[in-house]
Amino acid sequence: MSDNTQIIEKTTRDTTFKATKIPSDSLREKHWENVFQTKDYTQVLWHQNVPSKSLSLIEHYSNQGDSIIDVGCGASFLVDSLISQGYKDITLLDTSKTSLDIVKTRLNANSKLPKYICSDILGLKEIAKYNIWHDRALFHFLLLQKERKKYFEVLSKALISGGIAIINTFSIDSQTQCAGLPIVQYDEERMLEALPSDLTLIKTHAFTHTTPKNTEQNYNSFIIMKK
Repeated sequence: MSDNTQIIEKTTRDTTFKATKIPSDSLREKHWENVFQTKDYTQVLWHQNVPSKSLSLIEHYSNQGDSIIDVGCGASFLVDSLISQGYKDITLLDTSKTSLDIVKTRLNANSKLPKYICSDILGLKEIAKYNIWHDRALFHFLLLQKERKKYFEVLSKALISGGIAIINTFSIDSQTQCAGLPIVQYDEERMLEALPSDLTLIKTHAFTHTTPKNTEQNYNSFIIMKK
C-alpha cells in the first residue's frame, strides 16, 4: 500500500479511520486490473467456489424473472450459480475489464446471457432499474462520506420501489484491509447511520467466510429495501 498523503476521516460514532491515500476512480481501476491480471482469482482470500450465502439471500428475496445487478462482481461464481438456478436478467458491474473477461470465458456458451458494465460505481452516469442489488464486498472500500453518499445515490436510482439491496461488508471484529486496500468495518448501527432516508435496513445476517487458505473472515450481510 502506498505511503502517499495520509488522510484521517471522521466516521460514524465519532471514531476515526486512518488510511494512506484514498483511491480515486482511476487508481481503483488500476489496482483491480493488476489484481486480476497477476493473481489466480480462485486463490484470492475473498474467493468462494460456491457463493452460498449470497445465492440463498437472492433466492429468498427474488423470483427467477427479476432483474439482478452484481456490483463489484470481480470474477465471482455467483453469476454461474444464478444462471444454473434459472435467472436470466443479470447485470455484472466491475471496474476491472480483466475480471469481466474472465467471467465471459468461464461462462462459455452462457457468456452472452449477462449484461456487462465496466465502470467504477461512483462514475456511473446512467443505470437501468433492478429488483435486486447485490454487493459482495464493494461498499466497505469507500472510505469517504462523499463516496458513500454517491454510492447510495446510484443504488437508489437503480432499485425499483420495494427492491432489495444485499450489501456485504467486513464486520467490526474482522479485517481492516482487503487486497492491500483499507476498508471500513460495519455493524448494524454504523450501517443505519450511513443509509439515506429512502432506504430501510430490514435485516442483518452475520456470517463467516472461510478463505482458500482456510482462514476465517467475519462479514455482515445487510438487507436493505428501497421505499
